[in-house]
Amino acid sequence: MQEIKANLYPCKHCNETGTCTSGEDGRSCQACVKYHELKNSKEYIGLACGTCGGLGQSEPMTERLNKRTKPFLAMGVVFMVLLFLFLLGVLKNPHFTEFLAFSGTLIGSITAFYFNNTKNT
Repeated sequence: MQEIKANLYPCKHCNETGTCTSGEDGRSCQACVKYHELKNSKEYIGLACGTCGGLGQSEPMTERLNKRTKPFLAMGVVFMVLLFLFLLGVLKNPHFTEFLAFSGTLIGSITAFYFNNTKNT
């Protein structure tokens, strides 16, 4: 697979400590209580920061989305092509063989891209 590098930035919510003290009197804030799925009626102290997961550094949401878009798009294309192949086969479409040749090439290309071990540096 590809080597993925994360760009981590200092978490401003917990001041890089990893422990939420953003609430009143140094308690954990309601957002972190909800992140940990705890009851809101109680006051908590020392919960791990919900923004960075307790690491003290966080990765922006846009970077996470950018890293996940290509694989999800590739999986979506492969599953859609397989679905179309199944439907064309069940309906005995006269163009099934042409679509089979096209889809085999497309799925093979996507598979080769994601399982290729060479590194481009």
